[in-house]
Amino acid sequence: MEQQAKPYMFASLTRPHSEQLLQGLQLLRQDHELCDIVLRVGDAKIHAHKVVLASISPYFKAMFTGSLSEKETSEVEFQCVDEAALKAIVEYAYTGTVFISQETVESLLPAANLLQVKLVLKECCSFLESQLDAGNCIGISRFAETYGCHELCLSASKFICQHFEEVCQTEEFLELTRAELDEIVSNDCLNVLTEESVFYALEAWIKYDLTERQQYLAQLLHCVRLPLLSVKFLTRLYEANHLIRDDHACKHLLNEALKYHFMPEHRLSYQTVLSTRPRCAPKVLLAVGGKAGLFATLESMEMYFPQTDSWIGLAPLSVPRYEFGVAVLEQKVYVVGGIATHMRQGISYRRHESSVECWDPDSNTWASVERMAECRSTLGVVVLAGELYALGGYDGQYYLQSVEKYGPKLKEWQPVAPMTKSRSCFATAALDGMIYAIGGYGPAHMNSVERYDPSKDSWDMVASMADKRINFGVGVMLGFIFVVGGHNGVSHLSSIERYDPQQNQWTACRPMNEPRTAVFPPQERYPGTRNFGLVLRVFPLLGAGLVR
Repeated sequence: MEQQAKPYMFASLTRPHSEQLLQGLQLLRQDHELCDIVLRVGDAKIHAHKVVLASISPYFKAMFTGSLSEKETSEVEFQCVDEAALKAIVEYAYTGTVFISQETVESLLPAANLLQVKLVLKECCSFLESQLDAGNCIGISRFAETYGCHELCLSASKFICQHFEEVCQTEEFLELTRAELDEIVSNDCLNVLTEESVFYALEAWIKYDLTERQQYLAQLLHCVRLPLLSVKFLTRLYEANHLIRDDHACKHLLNEALKYHFMPEHRLSYQTVLSTRPRCAPKVLLAVGGKAGLFATLESMEMYFPQTDSWIGLAPLSVPRYEFGVAVLEQKVYVVGGIATHMRQGISYRRHESSVECWDPDSNTWASVERMAECRSTLGVVVLAGELYALGGYDGQYYLQSVEKYGPKLKEWQPVAPMTKSRSCFATAALDGMIYAIGGYGPAHMNSVERYDPSKDSWDMVASMADKRINFGVGVMLGFIFVVGGHNGVSHLSSIERYDPQQNQWTACRPMNEPRTAVFPPQERYPGTRNFGLVLRVFPLLGAGLVR
């Protein structure tokens, strides 16, 4: 038996109906049929229908339905709206499209703002946001503020902060008002590698109109995080910069900043006078040394900026090296041990190293520091309580269990209690005042974990991982230690485990989709580190040091 068709249907024709309606209204407007309003701008007359304009604009709705005189009139004159902009908005009302360009947006946005055509206003703001660059971001910020475009204003301000070192080279920057400059350089999210960039920007602004602006120098110096400048830089300013030297208030501020360095016991009191809070600029990534292919060893260092997807080269290591440890201590990067390539009588050779290099971001220079007592490659490094620890590794003959620590004040390495097991290609983590040595090889693949208590100078075994691992990632987050991927001697791993120090227990987490070796998981930022952020351990396969 055939199923009987329903004697009715509901047809949804929304899209074709809308298109037909707009096309019909547009034809009526073009032929001046049924039009009941004329918008006059100068000598131009724009015919339209009140109901159409009122449907896209609360401004027109109030004009045509309220108690205003325009309700009964058939012609309205506009004196503060650009002719082309008004035509574009009327065209939008009938077509749903609007043409926005660098030439039209400056008149179209104010018109859309006045007439309360929200969708056109939103598209104008989106267009201007897409056009932001170092040369126009300040102007766009002012433009957005004038017309109350808060989201665009925030986007422009964010762009200025993220690209400050480019923006401060522009004419727009030099023409800032003092209040505008103060707001920018006071921002905690100013993206600068060092406060030197902020000082030089202020100096350039003052020199642009020295007679008028020199009076503001001391006030603006309060916006520079002076204690974060190096002693060398502060001293040079004090002695050689004539703007500073001739201003008593400026010299006083520099004296306070120098005291911050030379009298650390009084730092809390100085923080009420000078800002010591580091800028919270977006983090960057450092790639240090490593190997290019099977044979070439690198000494180069590069910095990656995620916000601009770009790399820049920095000062190279003194010697090419790989399989070293890397850590951030007191705002400096330490490269520890590894295997270095040397030259002797024109012949290159490789050697396991006890040498240590330190990179100063303020000067972009490397300096040698005290050597370790032992040569170490594939070692573990970790910072705890202001000291740098070097653990285990391989010296070319033996797998090591020895541990030593370095203090920047004493500037020497001191032995501490050795680990219970020899380890290389392992991971380290600092959590709750303890150091953890996890997995590794020595000379077999291990899943064991041990913990160092600096107050007792002793190591204790804790719960072992489920999987044996070398060359894996480690991260500390939310009070847990996470281990990710690696190799167990047979295959690459996709597994992830989480250690709870309160329960002394490892728990399996959801595995990765693919097995990975030499993984670097996200980690929490250590307090007091600079914008280049956290140390992620040595890259085991290529031997490159990554600092994030």
